[in-house]
Amino acid sequence: MDAAGPRITVIVGSMGYRRLLKTLIRTAIPLAGIEEVDPFSQTMHGSGISFGTRSDIIVLGGIGTEIEAMSALQRLRAHESCPPIVLLVSHELGPLATSLRAAGAAAVLFKDALSQNVLADTIFRLTGRAPVHATLATVPRQYGQFAFDVDGERVVLAVDGYRSLATVSANPMARVMWAETIDDHTRVVVKFPLSTPYHDAAGVQQFCDRYEYLASLSGRGVVRYLDAGIAGAWPYVVLEYLAAGDLRRRMAFGLGIDATVRILYQIATALVDVHAGGFVHMDLKPENIFFRGDGSLVLIDFNISTRMNSVARCQISGDVMGSPFYMSPEQGRGLPCDGRSDLYSAGVILYEMLTGERPFSGENSAHVIFKHLHEEVPLLPRRIRHLQPIVDQLLNKDREERFANATELMAALQPMLDQSGGTDDSPVRSSV
Repeated sequence: MDAAGPRITVIVGSMGYRRLLKTLIRTAIPLAGIEEVDPFSQTMHGSGISFGTRSDIIVLGGIGTEIEAMSALQRLRAHESCPPIVLLVSHELGPLATSLRAAGAAAVLFKDALSQNVLADTIFRLTGRAPVHATLATVPRQYGQFAFDVDGERVVLAVDGYRSLATVSANPMARVMWAETIDDHTRVVVKFPLSTPYHDAAGVQQFCDRYEYLASLSGRGVVRYLDAGIAGAWPYVVLEYLAAGDLRRRMAFGLGIDATVRILYQIATALVDVHAGGFVHMDLKPENIFFRGDGSLVLIDFNISTRMNSVARCQISGDVMGSPFYMSPEQGRGLPCDGRSDLYSAGVILYEMLTGERPFSGENSAHVIFKHLHEEVPLLPRRIRHLQPIVDQLLNKDREERFANATELMAALQPMLDQSGGTDDSPVRSSV
C-alpha cells in the first residue's frame, strides 16, 4: 500500500453517484488515491475485468439485483491480484449479505443508506489501517428513518446511525431536521439538499465542490460537518448542533457597541475562510449566523453558495435566490457576485444590530431590492455616528467602493476592538 494513502478504485455506472462517492472518500481520507471507472465505458474481455486489480481496494456500486452482484464479484475475483471489494447494494439485497460475502465481497454496504464515516472506516479496516471512528465498520448498523414530502409524495429515507427528532425547516431546496445519534443520543442536525439528486450530475458537482471545501474548515467559523452520505436519491450532511442559538435571538435582547463590533469582526473572520475557497455565501443574515457554547460565531446554510463571479439562481424557475432584506444591489440585479456581495450583507446586519431596524424595507421583495439599488444609506443615531463610515463603505451601491475583501474590514475594525476593552456592552437602542 502507498504510504501516502490507500489506492481506491471506484466502479459505478452513474456519473453523479460516482462523483458523490469519490467526494465522500476524499473528504474522509484526503490522502487517498482514487481512480474512477464507468463500467459501461469499458470493453470487457475474457473471464474477468482488469481495472482495479492494482488498487488496495475496490468500491463497487450500482448493484440492484442478486444476479448483478454475483456476476460482478465473479468477474472481478477471477483475477488473482484482485484486492478486497466493498460492495454497495440496494436495501432489498440486505438479507443476501452473507451470500455476497461468501461470493467474494469483503464488505457489503447499502448504496441508498451510505454513511461517509462507515465507508471510510471500512476502507481503513480492509487496508490494514486503524478505523478513525472506533468500531463503526464492524458493529451492526442501525438505521433511522427520516420521512417528509417531496413534490407531493411521501419519502422515507434510511440514514445510517441517526434518528430523526423534528423538522427545523422545509422548502423546495432542502429539508433540515434535528436528529440524534442512535448509539449515544448526541444531538445533531441532518440536512438533505433536495435540489441535488445524484442523477443531476451538474448539481452534484456543485454540491461536492462546496461540501469538500467547507468540511475542510471544521472547527473554524463555519458549521462543523460531522458526517455525510447518500440516502435514497439524495446526498445528505450531518452538522453540529448549535445550542447557543442564532444572532437574531441575541439581537432581540439588544447588543452594545462593543458586542456589535466583535460580532462583525467574527463575521469577517469567517468570511475570509469562505472566500479563500472561492465561494460566496450569498445568504448572509442573522438567521444564518449561530454561536457555539464557547461564544465563537459560526456561519451556516450554504445551500445557495456559489463560486466567485457566479449567480445564485433557482434551477427550476431561474429566479435569483437570496434574502431581499440582505441582498446586495448586484445580487438583486442577477449579476455575478464576489466576496464584496457578502460584505454588503454584513453591512445590513451591522446597521440592524446597531439600530434594531433594517436600512431598507418595503411592501414586497421587488420594492426592497429597488431601495438597495437606489436609496441612500440612512444615518445612524448620533451616539453611534462614529460607525457611519463603516456602514457607508459596506453598503456602497458600487462594490468597487466597498472594502476590497473581508480582511480589509477586519483591519478597519481592529482599532475599535483595541480601544474598547469590552466596557460598553449596554444595548445601543436603549440610549438612542
